Amino acid sequence: MQKNELLKLKAIDYNEKGLAVCKEDSFVIFVPQMLKDEVAEVRLEKVNASYGFGKIVDLIEDSVDRRQADCPIYHQCGGCQLQHMSYAHQLEFKKKHVESLFQRGLNQSDLFVEGIEGMDDPHRYRNKSIVPFNHEGEYGFFRAHSHDIVPFESCLIQSEEADQILAFIQNFYQQNHLSFENLRNVLIKKGFNSQEIMVVLIVRKAKCALKEEFIQAITQRFNHIKSIQLNINNNDDNVVLGKEYKLLFGKDTINDSLDGLLFEISAASFYQVNPIQTVKLYQKAIEYAQLTEKDSVLDLYCGIGTISLFAARHAKKVIGIEVVKEAIEDAKRNAELNHLTNLEFICGDAKDIFSDLKNTKLDVILVDPPRKGLSPQTISNITDLNP
Repeated sequence: MQKNELLKLKAIDYNEKGLAVCKEDSFVIFVPQMLKDEVAEVRLEKVNASYGFGKIVDLIEDSVDRRQADCPIYHQCGGCQLQHMSYAHQLEFKKKHVESLFQRGLNQSDLFVEGIEGMDDPHRYRNKSIVPFNHEGEYGFFRAHSHDIVPFESCLIQSEEADQILAFIQNFYQQNHLSFENLRNVLIKKGFNSQEIMVVLIVRKAKCALKEEFIQAITQRFNHIKSIQLNINNNDDNVVLGKEYKLLFGKDTINDSLDGLLFEISAASFYQVNPIQTVKLYQKAIEYAQLTEKDSVLDLYCGIGTISLFAARHAKKVIGIEVVKEAIEDAKRNAELNHLTNLEFICGDAKDIFSDLKNTKLDVILVDPPRKGLSPQTISNITDLNP
């Protein structure tokens, strides 16, 4: 096999990233944006010893599951990789991927995974957006495997308010002839039920040009903004958020609710990005766990305590573990906000919980896999500590 060679290939499966798996004799070729059972003329773009990567030149036989991507920058952006699949086919791919993960991790070839409960409308569902800006004032998402920004006007998986706020910030800087060199990223969080919005300017230096004018203009345009902050990050790496925050307007948190539970959300804390599916997911977890008022629950990587609070309504006690200090403080406040007293939150690494919890009787362990250092064997060991 040689680079730039043209081959007629049929896709026989997918890898974990959704790339089509094709074979020429025993040589494996991965092809993006090709569907299983499709036949295409493919150009080899990279060749290794036992596998290569190709690109569709001509689609000869297409699948009934092929769809035209809704997003105009789909082929350039590195964000959403499966828009060429029908939504039903996406769910089937994800189901098989989950099966494969558990079969490899638990060595159970007969494991059965039920069908995925999808969304009625899989668009505009994200309540959190982080978008980079370059020095020229362009914002967008990174092209796959690069730091090149692909500009966009509308991202179909984030809120319309996020689109509008990004455009507003760009226009404010341009109209006031401000330099974009200090602005690295913009983080936007929205409470889908409360409608409250947080805007965080991630900057290299702790300054905001025309601060008062900016605050007045953006809050008049978007009256649901309840928090504006600076996050200072002058590190030369790929870590988005720095450790220092400076409040410019409003309060440090925004509020939201899930299934009747109230939550305070800070800039640094993790909150599930898809609130519609989060409720379905947590309700299903509680159903499968069959929690009773006699059960003690351990919630690993608990974040701000969302699933901990869901479980606390059914269990005797819930212990949440999280390494992010700000998230633990949020979780404690959220428990108080909902008048739930059967929760304990511990700030620490979940991998190091053995010594702290060896004498604690646990009935159910909730974990958001996969996590480094927390293998199925580790979870089995935790369970063995509490027979």
